[in-house]
Amino acid sequence: MIVMDSRRIDTGVGLGLAVLSSVIYFFAGQYTAFGVNTYGPNFFPQLLAVLLFICSGCLVFNALRGNSKAELEGFHKGGLIKVGVTLAIAVLYLFAMQLLGFVISSMMFLYLIMFALGKKQHWRIALISISVTAVVWFIFAYLLMIPMPEGIFSRSY
Repeated sequence: MIVMDSRRIDTGVGLGLAVLSSVIYFFAGQYTAFGVNTYGPNFFPQLLAVLLFICSGCLVFNALRGNSKAELEGFHKGGLIKVGVTLAIAVLYLFAMQLLGFVISSMMFLYLIMFALGKKQHWRIALISISVTAVVWFIFAYLLMIPMPEGIFSRSY
């Protein structure tokens, strides 16, 4: 196990996130609004970029004031395995979304992620997966009227 200085890490991560948020803000500003809308497609990404910049500034400020933890533990093999499994499931989710559609692939994705991260109550995982998928689908498909991928189960009428 490697012990690391969290002040240096917090400062570096904070500065890196500040640069990333600036790049996001710049590129999101290149999207232009059309029609009579006051908010264009750049509004939400730029809002998130500003919030990220503020949070990264707070991280750097706290690190420089000495409010970071004195020492952090290093990497653990079990944690790295969980990160790898999570990334693999996320990549499979992208492919499954096109094939199976949003509803089925999202329920499977949420179930597999929770199971991989150590949740063992199958009925609870299934209930959460179904509920979250239903709420997200309802918000996007009905309230925002954004079509969701239907995959091979698309309606053909």
